[in-house]
Amino acid sequence: MESKPNLGRFSPEEQPQALEQAAQTFFNYLNITDQPEEADVIFIVGGSSIKPTEKAAQLYKAGYAKKIAFVAIGGTFGGDKVWGMSEYEMYKKTLMELGIEEDAIMYSGLGTNTKVEAQKAIPFLAENNVNVKKMILVSRPIHQRRAFATFEKQHPEVKYINCPANEPLDLNDLDTKKRLVAEAERILDYSKKGDLQKQEIPYAVLRTAALIRRHLRVNGEYTDRRKPKKQ
Repeated sequence: MESKPNLGRFSPEEQPQALEQAAQTFFNYLNITDQPEEADVIFIVGGSSIKPTEKAAQLYKAGYAKKIAFVAIGGTFGGDKVWGMSEYEMYKKTLMELGIEEDAIMYSGLGTNTKVEAQKAIPFLAENNVNVKKMILVSRPIHQRRAFATFEKQHPEVKYINCPANEPLDLNDLDTKKRLVAEAERILDYSKKGDLQKQEIPYAVLRTAALIRRHLRVNGEYTDRRKPKKQ
């Protein structure tokens, strides 16, 4: 039986390397990736980066789908807070700048969080004559697993192909370290609430999230969350 690691065992000199390794391990877990294949639509999940639009454009130009869709308005991590405009406006603007023709882009402002996007995406597409049996799901790597688990829970009849954006981990950014911990907590909490399909998180991966959380707490950069009651 694996013994619990002492997360305080690292010397000050070892801490940066240990933190970097922990962050990369957890980032790799979140960055769930499938081999691209032909689908009915490429769907961009809302977030605070235009990198997913670049990935979607790449997949579209490679012929994996004839439509690119999105319904995000903006929430905790994106939209007006980043660009001064809604996410769906920014995504359309970026895609057209990347050479995607307007009639290939399907969009609406329907969701301010991942759950609502997942609930409304399939009906929105059906109303616009796209019968979705297979969807390429494009999000930020740090958000990809939670996005997939949420969509799978809300519409399990659809096959999802995970093709996250090409966005490397930036550990020089404090918000990125906070987001890693936040994703670990959201996956656990939203699973208890029934909002997403339960994800198995290996102990070694949970350990890395705990190490990052401890680092942030020591530096006064972490606030304990309120855990939801299981439904």
